Amino acid sequence: MDTPSATLDRLRREKADNPQPPERTPERLHLKEISTEPLVFQVRAEGLDMDRVGEIAGDLSALCLDEPIHLWWSGLRWIVIDGHHRLEAIKLAQERGGETRKVAVKAHPAMPLEEAFGAASPLNAREKVTITREERGNAAWRLVCCGTGSIKDQAAWTGASKSQISIMRAVFDRLRAKPIHQETLIDQGWDWARMLDQGKDEREFHSDMIEAQAQEWAKKLGSAIGGQRMVESPEALARALEIISPALPSSLIQTVYFWDALDGGGRALLEEVDKEQSEELDGNEIIDF
Repeated sequence: MDTPSATLDRLRREKADNPQPPERTPERLHLKEISTEPLVFQVRAEGLDMDRVGEIAGDLSALCLDEPIHLWWSGLRWIVIDGHHRLEAIKLAQERGGETRKVAVKAHPAMPLEEAFGAASPLNAREKVTITREERGNAAWRLVCCGTGSIKDQAAWTGASKSQISIMRAVFDRLRAKPIHQETLIDQGWDWARMLDQGKDEREFHSDMIEAQAQEWAKKLGSAIGGQRMVESPEALARALEIISPALPSSLIQTVYFWDALDGGGRALLEEVDKEQSEELDGNEIIDF
């Protein structure tokens, strides 16, 4: 499953691998030439507000349909910074009208990813959709976690106060010192980080932290080895884990995650081994009269 931090990493690699500028800076593009990455560039956690999309698309002559959609150049494609609802409304309007026309765009070919990430918050605010306190907080928190912009910039981009941004920065520094991975902090959000920093019962965060770390390690293992290769060579993987630590395979078997992942045959095999070991111990038991 994609996450905000994983999407940011992917976009950074895409830009680094393709540093060339676009052949031209467009003023209009076909819908098929426009990509979206809502986990990074859309503030609303729930995605599009379809009521708002329908409202925009309801009037085919609405001026907002010709208001430019802001785009960032990733090195390979144009990605929406601002205008997700208008873009969807234009798609809906074209489907209803049976026409295909180019969309007005404001292209930003030289804008760094971090700047585009910061610019998405104030631009999205013009969409006239409901954005919750939690969503605004998470937007500011992600900028803090990524180190994007100054305190003044982050406050201006997200609508948070400078003092709130300063508090977030202090929380980020304390949690990173624990240490908690930057990716975990981005993906879990501001409320989670704030409560953890305030010393709320850390046990209630334990499973979330395990899941976040597992997602991060899975991504690294998949990138380094490849998921399919590990599936095809379980013996090599098991031996590799044993090389890392002879105690690791045994520790894995004892975890609830490993047990839950086993199919019926795997569980039966382990239970059979446990039974054999138990019978062996019983047979070797010395009886003292």
